[in-house]
Amino acid sequence: MGMTVMVVDDTANNVAIAGQVVKRMGHRLIEARSGEEALEKFLAESPDMILMDVMMPGIGGLEATRRIRQAAGSRWLPILMVTALTREDEVLEGLRAGADDYLTKPLSFPVFQAKIQVFQRIAELQQALSRHSAELAAYYRQAEDERRLGARLMEYMVNREGLDDPTLRYRVTPAWHFSGDLIAAARTPGKCHHILLSDGMGHGLPAAMASLPQFDTFYAMTELGYGIGRIAEVMNSRMHTMMPPGRYAALTLVSINPVIGTIEVWNGGNPYPRLVDADGEIVKHWKSQHVPLGLLSPEEFSAELEVYSYEGECQLFMWTDGLTEAENAAGEQFGAERACATLESTAPAHRFEALLAALDEHRAGALMDDISVLMVAVPAPGTLEQPAAHTAAAEYGSDGLCMSFHFEAQDLKNLDVVPTLSGVIERIAAIKEHAGQIFLILSELVSNALDHGLLRMDSSLKTSSDGFAAYAARRQNALKELQQGFIDIGIEILRRDNRKMVKISVRDSGPGFDWVVRSSLSESGLHGRGIELVRRLSHEMRYSGAGNEVVVYYALNPFNHAISGSRSHSLMQ
Repeated sequence: MGMTVMVVDDTANNVAIAGQVVKRMGHRLIEARSGEEALEKFLAESPDMILMDVMMPGIGGLEATRRIRQAAGSRWLPILMVTALTREDEVLEGLRAGADDYLTKPLSFPVFQAKIQVFQRIAELQQALSRHSAELAAYYRQAEDERRLGARLMEYMVNREGLDDPTLRYRVTPAWHFSGDLIAAARTPGKCHHILLSDGMGHGLPAAMASLPQFDTFYAMTELGYGIGRIAEVMNSRMHTMMPPGRYAALTLVSINPVIGTIEVWNGGNPYPRLVDADGEIVKHWKSQHVPLGLLSPEEFSAELEVYSYEGECQLFMWTDGLTEAENAAGEQFGAERACATLESTAPAHRFEALLAALDEHRAGALMDDISVLMVAVPAPGTLEQPAAHTAAAEYGSDGLCMSFHFEAQDLKNLDVVPTLSGVIERIAAIKEHAGQIFLILSELVSNALDHGLLRMDSSLKTSSDGFAAYAARRQNALKELQQGFIDIGIEILRRDNRKMVKISVRDSGPGFDWVVRSSLSESGLHGRGIELVRRLSHEMRYSGAGNEVVVYYALNPFNHAISGSRSHSLMQ
């Protein structure tokens, strides 16, 4: 690397001799015959090194050095003093003025050349350091921008309305600035409570960003009423497509249906969720049956769910492996057994706080992994919350709106029928505020038409929790094998009994089923609750033929009297 060297001396011969050495070494030469000229040329040409004579008329070498050093500021600039003086105090004065080294007259050319080489090496190192400092500063600015962006995205994710649900308690403790764990919760139009717990690979912002495909998919599909199996499929497909190879996330999806009293779980790589009853007994846990999200292609992915039928109020606890692997000062892990023992020995109202207190007491020092813990209060089966009072929106729109839909076997295998229709229902002004109740009615009617009409499923299997799981597995296989059949759905707004109503009709091509027997079993088993639900929501419900066609009238205004008298209504009464 060539340098620009300024030689300052009032004697022309001295400048010429020193200049020859500079040029032979391949450097550019700047000549100055006085301290004033040296200052001007420094400001104009910014040399990399200065050879400064001390004894000059006017502004001497020491003063010129002071001014140049002041003008250079923080920039590294080697100044080599040339003096005929050898007294120690005079040398010290030169160094204090800002010189880095000195030479005595007459010049020793080998020494002069060696000093230039030394300063050249220092200059190269200084320039490399400056480049690295600039790169580090740019990297820091970029990291700060990413941190602010990440903070905004994470704030958006953790402040969704669904996390304010009164039945949900949670805490996320990041090991770094950002947590790779994600908690999300929302309710479907059909009142199912969907819960997501994700543990992204790694820590910090990269792990947090990997949560984004899960986050948007979860909320968008839950809002439309899709089941967690279909949601898991879409999440995995997006993760597999969008994320770099090897980037994955352990995921647990839960769907709590408080109307019929079931809990569905898809667990891929997370610790077991635990269901704890009022007495402190862990009545159910769900092992990880699947690999983490994003590892398998869509063709290899399995959306198979575990279905459990619960009885009575209980609490569902979920956590990431950061909880079980949290260590104390002795390196002992907190462990699942300690967590479960805390839950079993604590009253329901204090279990969540007791678990966190036990964890905080156990762990010591900095976290090695993110820790997320959540609890969901699960209501007794058969409870339907009364919606808020409705406005006069039911008076909007015509009384003659009529829609019909026809689904063939292939459509039924590849489409989630009711979520497909939910977007249409929510855009009809007259029924928008009743969309949740209409979604519930449609879900139960279509489920009956598909299960009993086309798939010929036997609901008596659902007399136990194990039976529920067997029923779900058989249904999935039967749906895969379905080759023919159809379901027709009609939605109409009309006036009946001097009230504005929605007429919902569902007809299937199957042989029908004994709906009288099915509905009469609603109080004696874990099945049959769906028909009772529809009856209680409806102004009128009527089966016809062999049971393969049903018509329901739902009163829009005033709200259905069957559940308007109290905030909640038990479907098992």
